[in-house]
Amino acid sequence: MSQLAQGVMLERRASSIWTKIHPIFALGQLLAFVVSVGCLVAYFVGAVPFHVVHVSVLVKIGLMVGAVLTGSFWEHDIYGFWWFAPDFMIEDVMTLVVFIMQASYLFVVALHPHQTTAIILILCLAYSVYLANVAQYIHKTQRAKQAAVIENLKRAA
Repeated sequence: MSQLAQGVMLERRASSIWTKIHPIFALGQLLAFVVSVGCLVAYFVGAVPFHVVHVSVLVKIGLMVGAVLTGSFWEHDIYGFWWFAPDFMIEDVMTLVVFIMQASYLFVVALHPHQTTAIILILCLAYSVYLANVAQYIHKTQRAKQAAVIENLKRAA
């Protein structure tokens, strides 16, 4: 990407209100995920009833919806795409899978509330994909930072 294009992207990021709002939902969702996993472990060892896990999942899903919406607005402001901008294709696809799996969780809870094994299985699958999405995002961010450092070193030399 040319310096001009990079400058335009940085200017768009700086001027978008979603640059400040989206991380609140994204980090909130990550925190809710950690709490929910803790509740899930506590459920497995018999320390909490299933409804505690369910409430933690509802909080995470609410924050995920906020993250998806604000991320979409941000992506549109920066790249002109509501979703699936080339720079965020992997994240968006994985987020869509997590979203579908968590919608499946809600669907199974609504239609078969006593099928706890199926509900927990769907939840564990959704959380596994979410964790993979977080890991690949962190990896991508670290690679981008390293590339920026290398580029700055090249310019300075």
